[in-house]
Amino acid sequence: MIESLNIELQGVRKSYDRPVLKDICLKVENYSYVTIVGKSGSGKSTLMNILGLIEGFDGGVYTFNDVVIKNDRDYSKLRSENIGFIFQSYNLIPTLTCRENIMLPTLYSKKKPADLDEIIDSLDIGGLLDKRVVLLSGGEKQRVAIARALLLNPSLIIADEPTGNLDRFNTQTVLDLLEKENKKGRAVIMITHDEAIAKRSKQVFTLKNGVLNENT
Repeated sequence: MIESLNIELQGVRKSYDRPVLKDICLKVENYSYVTIVGKSGSGKSTLMNILGLIEGFDGGVYTFNDVVIKNDRDYSKLRSENIGFIFQSYNLIPTLTCRENIMLPTLYSKKKPADLDEIIDSLDIGGLLDKRVVLLSGGEKQRVAIARALLLNPSLIIADEPTGNLDRFNTQTVLDLLEKENKKGRAVIMITHDEAIAKRSKQVFTLKNGVLNENT
């Protein structure tokens, strides 16, 4: 069973040497499928890190399942038990087998993992489990990374350019998988620069000059 999700950003701001995010407002719940598009340097990764409880922000309010997020606190437990990350570069450890990579989240959380056999079957990676990552194709690596992201049964998937290194066939496979998980009740937030891919989601937002606006 996928747990309830309700997260909201209200007027969230972030600056480095210049303003990067200006008064960002966004609400995400179960079954949400949101894509954020924008050019390189537009602040997409910064927004992803804030949403993923990796990076702090300068102002505004961020609530995650009724928890008001504060910059001076560690939310690693909340993050590991509620969010699954999928990255363009896969972020797999090449010296480990696929099975070992998939099981890594259990080293950092006491949450009971989902049914591994069911995940393996749904992603068709049974034949890859004992292989080392260096022997895999890009599409295989991404399916293993998705299995790792799903292991703790997260209510939210954050996907950062998940198809950026894939060919057309594997891009289609990954997008189909994300849609399948969304239909189960998981929320998906995808970061991309590809507007054609973004159209597969339910809501598309453009981040430009630090401002987030929903496409109509």
